Amino acid sequence: MKKLLLCFVVLLVGCQGQPTETKKPLRLGLVTWIGYGPFYVAQEKGFFKNHGIDVVLMRIEGDAERRAAIVSGDLNGSALTLDVVIVLRSQGVPVKAVMAIDASLGGDGIVAVEDVKSVKDLKGRQVAYPSGQPSHFFLYSVLSDSGMTMADVRPIIMDADKAGAAFAAGQVDVAVTWEPWLTKARETAKGHVLIDSKQKPGEIEDVLYMREDAILQRKDDIIALIKAWYDAVEFTKTNPDEAQAIMAKAFGLTGEEVAALVPKVRYEGREQNQLAFGTPENPGFLFSLYDRISVAWLTEGVIPKRDTPEEGLYPDFVRAVQ
Repeated sequence: MKKLLLCFVVLLVGCQGQPTETKKPLRLGLVTWIGYGPFYVAQEKGFFKNHGIDVVLMRIEGDAERRAAIVSGDLNGSALTLDVVIVLRSQGVPVKAVMAIDASLGGDGIVAVEDVKSVKDLKGRQVAYPSGQPSHFFLYSVLSDSGMTMADVRPIIMDADKAGAAFAAGQVDVAVTWEPWLTKARETAKGHVLIDSKQKPGEIEDVLYMREDAILQRKDDIIALIKAWYDAVEFTKTNPDEAQAIMAKAFGLTGEEVAALVPKVRYEGREQNQLAFGTPENPGFLFSLYDRISVAWLTEGVIPKRDTPEEGLYPDFVRAVQ
């Protein structure tokens, strides 16, 4: 009897000494963009913890590095524009967009010299823009609205930041870029903002996309992540000074810089996400945007094939969090 009791005690102590398996955190890839600020607010204010989820925010600026991390599974998901999701899926990368994050409202646009007074004046002009990026789609869409095509302009392919810098230096007459280059164009006598995303809302939308295995295996975690995002967006609205201070620290910006950038985006909270994904009977605006980007990318040769919004968008989580 004593021997049996001793064995039981040894077994019990041994079991207690074994580490319990803990759930792995969700690993999300981000770039330096004010639209992703509420993720850092959620982290700083404990909203992730409040909803029972551990989230690691990983800053990965390079497209190739971020894609490799998604493909390998080092990242469970990432935040980027919807057009990126469409490109990744065309390359066979198994991801779907699960939540709308922010919409550009003046943060992107076209800067031009003074004699370019309308979109029609772009005909035959050299235009600097990054191929296969949101700036490319914005230009495609702006030209389409005026009955023009990309064949009407002479492309100079370069990164959006470099395009803005080239315009500021007087090296190009037209550039499709983003802030702070739009502000710099407004400050110079040699140029102006021809059109920006505030005048054409709904064209550049950031989304959270997740690997399909995470969508299948970590449903509760993703729902918790969305709830924490909603809390952070609401906090950003009701406590702007504190929220912006958190963002400034996260992005290495000054308070003044953050205060100037925040109005250039619309953070997509609970209500906007319901509009973005809609219902099965009445799909939201992300579905039509997905279609328009897909057509543009196929026309421009950015993607070799396209799929449908129903394949690339996963509305179940947002629709579950009413």
